[in-house]
Amino acid sequence: MRRALSAISFVILVAALGLIWAHRFEHDAGGGSVWRLSDLRGGVPAVAGVEWLGTPEKLSLRLRVDDRNPRVAIRLAIPGISAVEGLHLRFRMSARGLIPGKEPWESGRFMIEWHRPDGGPEVELDPVAGIKLDQKGDSVALIALPESGPAIPALRLEHLGRAGDFQLSDLEITAVHERALWKTGRWVLALGWLVWIAALIRMWPGISRGRALGAAMICLLMGIHFVIPGPWKVQRAISGDFQLGELAGPSVPAEAPPSVTAKTAVDIPSGTIAATGKIPVQGSFALRLKYAIKQARPLLHALLLLGPTLGLAFLVGRKHALMLALALALLIESAQFAFGYGFGWDDVWDLLNDGIGIALALWIHRRFMASRSGGTRPPMIMGGQ
Repeated sequence: MRRALSAISFVILVAALGLIWAHRFEHDAGGGSVWRLSDLRGGVPAVAGVEWLGTPEKLSLRLRVDDRNPRVAIRLAIPGISAVEGLHLRFRMSARGLIPGKEPWESGRFMIEWHRPDGGPEVELDPVAGIKLDQKGDSVALIALPESGPAIPALRLEHLGRAGDFQLSDLEITAVHERALWKTGRWVLALGWLVWIAALIRMWPGISRGRALGAAMICLLMGIHFVIPGPWKVQRAISGDFQLGELAGPSVPAEAPPSVTAKTAVDIPSGTIAATGKIPVQGSFALRLKYAIKQARPLLHALLLLGPTLGLAFLVGRKHALMLALALALLIESAQFAFGYGFGWDDVWDLLNDGIGIALALWIHRRFMASRSGGTRPPMIMGGQ
């Protein structure tokens, strides 16, 4: 009966997680309506290397570099937009003969500029997509969020490659904010997962409530930081797109918060701009460290699971810690695939390094327990308690 209840409650928790994640955001009527490339074209001066293609109903924007224009960068202001908590973007990018430069960031780039509502000079650059070579991209849907919002967004496109061109098409922009369902429901759901994991661990013999709760807390924190929501700054739906609901007509709340009321005074002109160079990786500290020190990526992946596995080993023993740690490693890589970041040989390498971290944690625990028992050589069974 306990196993059946555990299985049923697991299905309910997964379904609830999928539901509130898909409905995490909704349209922000106060931020405006829906903008497309045809809405952004007005007021944009002619820029060398930038060309508008197609009809107003099917408009696309092409950036091309040549000997006269070795780099092309353009800003597109969003007319009438106010300070918003986030943007839902749907678009398609394709490249033709886009030869990248020596640096990884010297390619075709699509970014969001987040401007302060008070007109301050600080501008946050938020990369949302990049492209190179002869890629024909699929339609992409995502949510871009400023580090500290609300903020006023503008689009920035840069071609920093050595040759070729890229196009932006099928663009749709809507202002969004988080639903109350997510703001409250995530805490209820986190508590539900904590209880479920602790109850699962309690089904194993010889584990007290306190140790089961401690191990469940480690698993939950790892899940929050590396599975859902995960370490990424740009938010993606799982299979498909976020359910934003119907878009109501624009309306301004009677009592808007101070950070939103003084937003329209900021002037963000469209046109040519100076191209930027390398942009720091954004997201959680672990994600930034992973990409900032690429040479240390294997070590970081090993450390990612070493600490939690060691903690689990002390709480529930090596055998059960191994099971939980392997589950976490698989969930972390599966979430990356589910969010549309793909899965390749580098991810297989990451899993191998996760395994090294897990094995090292279990070895440290075994040696520590051997020293506690007076130096007796422990058995060579990985799952020993």
